[in-house]
Amino acid sequence: MAEQEFHFDAEPKKSGLSGICSFIWNSNTKEFCGRSGASWAKVSFFYSIFYACLGAFFIGMLAVFFQIMPIDKPTYYGEKSTMAQKGLNPGLGFRPQIDVEDNLISFNPQVYDNAGTGYKTYLDNLKIFLEKHYSPVDDALPCTDGSDYTKDFEEGKACAFDYKTIFANTNCTEEKEYGYNSKKVCVLVKMNKIVSWVPESEEKKVKITCAGQTAVDKDNLKKVTFHSEGNENADAGYLDAKYFPFLAQKSYRAPFVFVEFDVEQNVLINVICKAHADNIDNEDTMNLRGMTKFSLFIHSNN
Repeated sequence: MAEQEFHFDAEPKKSGLSGICSFIWNSNTKEFCGRSGASWAKVSFFYSIFYACLGAFFIGMLAVFFQIMPIDKPTYYGEKSTMAQKGLNPGLGFRPQIDVEDNLISFNPQVYDNAGTGYKTYLDNLKIFLEKHYSPVDDALPCTDGSDYTKDFEEGKACAFDYKTIFANTNCTEEKEYGYNSKKVCVLVKMNKIVSWVPESEEKKVKITCAGQTAVDKDNLKKVTFHSEGNENADAGYLDAKYFPFLAQKSYRAPFVFVEFDVEQNVLINVICKAHADNIDNEDTMNLRGMTKFSLFIHSNN
């Protein structure tokens, strides 16, 4: 009986580093990562065509999207927007605010330039905000309080809001460093813009008030003075209805008030500011509808 011969053509199984190296480049089969050169060429050609078509489709959809999307305002606004589910309700914002997640204004009025306690950072924040959003407009309308300028707004015009003139006789000017070189500091409070929203009130104005959040905070606030157009050194600030509605005009300058706080030093004071009108909800403290909150802490050298 003849002896049976066995032949093993397969390569011996490799393991560890040698197996990895063999997978990356197999010198016997001339394969790279398990594929021959022809196979890699076919795969590369397929995916080149695939991603080129995918990219062209994406660019085409973007082109269509930009053609039908308004540039200056949302497609749906007013009662048609998702904001209208709970009722159109503007919020409030304040400046200076160094970090959007930080509502604390803390400094030493006797220290100018210091990263820890100096007030220069807050001055710069206010200056940058005002220079960016309130540059002069040559064709702004000289509007009269309480009047309706909706037809002019639809044509792209807006009422003039010259903050330098409005607050010239107050403590809230750049020349007086907005009071940050003293313990009487000015905080800019403005209402967020909502396209087509108009305030409803007998006075034809939005009233702005600020107070301590708790009884202790109110006690530590020596005095709160409001400065707004036509109402200097008042017990509340006002935004006249002539500035509404906002219709995304390029020349629009949102009105604001300066609130001047005289506070106890070395005491943390929590402040809440609210907007008042018949169609503003300022009771929803959970979502801060119609309001804003911030804290003041003024150091002293003692």
